[in-house]
Amino acid sequence: MKKIAAVLCAVVLTACATGPNYLDAQTSDFTQANYSAVDKLVAATAVPVVKNVPLLVATMVNIDSLNKSSRFGRLVSEHIATRLTQLGYNVVEMKLRNDVSIREGTGELLLSRDVRDLSKNYNAQVVVVGNYAVAAGYVYLTLKAVTVTDNRVVGAVNYLLPLSENNKALLAPQKE
Repeated sequence: MKKIAAVLCAVVLTACATGPNYLDAQTSDFTQANYSAVDKLVAATAVPVVKNVPLLVATMVNIDSLNKSSRFGRLVSEHIATRLTQLGYNVVEMKLRNDVSIREGTGELLLSRDVRDLSKNYNAQVVVVGNYAVAAGYVYLTLKAVTVTDNRVVGAVNYLLPLSENNKALLAPQKE
């Protein structure tokens, strides 16, 4: 009887154990929230975005310092590019381009002049840009699809992510 009780206790304790695991990683709320935001952005564009015409994805930036990002911003941008690719859009991989200055620790921060030049070089129709703001319990994010010819916002979506321990770690400054 004691052996059965010990085994049951071990099973219960194992079942109650929390922490990262592969199943949770595959169904990450973080990833799903970013994918959902892209789905909403694509569905809400005021003009059609043609799937076989190139589009660019810039790194999400901190709204308080538009020339800075974080691991959080870069990861969200990667999720955006991934989802757009999954949906069949022609996403240009910025990290492989020679004509985009990518600063260590910031990502592909596109200034207005960069967008004009890149749109000419790659015949891009839109660039997806975004920013985030960190608050007490949430990170507020905005995504925009902007035409490169006239800088019109043709689609936008706002969403929130909880300021979880993982998100805090992604937002923390990197130690060198």
